[in-house]
Amino acid sequence: MARKRMTIGIVQASRAKNNFGEVIKRVYEHDEPQIIERAGMPVAAIISISDFQRLYPEQVKKQPRLSNSAKRLQAAQDIASVLDRIQRGGERFSEEEVDADALEAVMEIRRARRTR
Repeated sequence: MARKRMTIGIVQASRAKNNFGEVIKRVYEHDEPQIIERAGMPVAAIISISDFQRLYPEQVKKQPRLSNSAKRLQAAQDIASVLDRIQRGGERFSEEEVDADALEAVMEIRRARRTR
């Protein structure tokens, strides 16, 4: 499988402050790290939780919540990838059909967890 070329965004600190939601969205939806600059100098970086998990595995072990967040994010990205492949392939599904199938799968998993 070909690797996607990583892009890194550079954002001025004032723009990052005023558009923080947009900056975060680029990180988690597009897996695009963001470098924050102040007066033309890089001062900070915002990375995805999966990158953080890879870079700092010992800190993640100390924070189970971080590990769970990374797993959820990876699962969501995997689902989005599968849905994208399905949509590009033969059959076409409406958004409502996909939502209903996803909801049923979630409910099935929750039922299985309750019976443990």
